[in-house]
Amino acid sequence: MGYTTTPALVLHRTRYSDRYSIVHLYSREIGYVGTLVPETSSRKNAVREHLRPLSEVEITLSLSPQRDLARIQEVHSLHPRHAVHTDPAKGAQAIFLSEFLYRILSTTQTPDDELYDYISSSLILWEGLSRGVANFHLCFLLTLLPYFGIAPDLPNEEARGCGYCFSLQEQCYLPQREAYCLSPEETQHLPLFLRMSYDTMHGFAYSRQQRGVILDYLLAYYRLHLHSFPQLKCLPILRQLGQSAERN
Repeated sequence: MGYTTTPALVLHRTRYSDRYSIVHLYSREIGYVGTLVPETSSRKNAVREHLRPLSEVEITLSLSPQRDLARIQEVHSLHPRHAVHTDPAKGAQAIFLSEFLYRILSTTQTPDDELYDYISSSLILWEGLSRGVANFHLCFLLTLLPYFGIAPDLPNEEARGCGYCFSLQEQCYLPQREAYCLSPEETQHLPLFLRMSYDTMHGFAYSRQQRGVILDYLLAYYRLHLHSFPQLKCLPILRQLGQSAERN
C-alpha cells in the first residue's frame, strides 16, 4: 500500500451503496482515479463537502494494487466553485462541463500534467469570468483539442472551392455535403471560429440556437476522433437551461 498527495479535480459522483459513493477524480500526479467516500452527512464527514463536481482539491490517497478504488486519507480545498450557485449561465455550464470532463478524462490511462494544468487554469478563469460566459464551454472544448492530439488540420484556403463543405471526419473540403459535414455557410465561418480564445470569445455574438449547433458539431468531432468518447446525457438539461446563457 502506498500514499500519494496530489492536486485533483473533482469530476463526478456515483452512488455505490447506501453507505458509500464513488467520487471520480482527475489528479495531476496519477491521472484518473476513483475514490470511495462515505455518504454520511455528519460534521465529522467534512471530506464529502470538499468533493463537489468541478472543485479542485489537494488530496492524499491510499492506493493498493488489490483495490480498484483509492481511499482518501486527507483532503483540502484549493479552488471551490462558488459562481455555479449564483450565476445561472455558469450553473448550466457546470452540469455540462462536469459530465464532459468525467467522460473524456476517464478514458485516459496515464497522468498528463500539461493537460491537468490547462483544465485547472481554465476553470479558475471561468470562476471569475464576467465577459464571454455564454461562449466559455465552446471555447474550452475547442482549445482542449490539441491536448488530445485531434486539433483539426484545416486545409489551405485556396483548396476550397465556392460552395464546398468541410468534413469533420475527413478534415477536408468536399464539393457536396455528406454525413458529418458543415454547410457551405458554416464552412465559411470555420476559420474565424478556430481563432476563438479566452481573450476574444466575448466578441463572438452567437444566438442560443447557434451555440447549440456549434456544440453539437464539437461533440460529434470528439466522438469521430476519440472513439471511446460517448454521447452525453446532460445535453437536454443544458439546452433547457441555456436561455439564461444569452448574455456575453
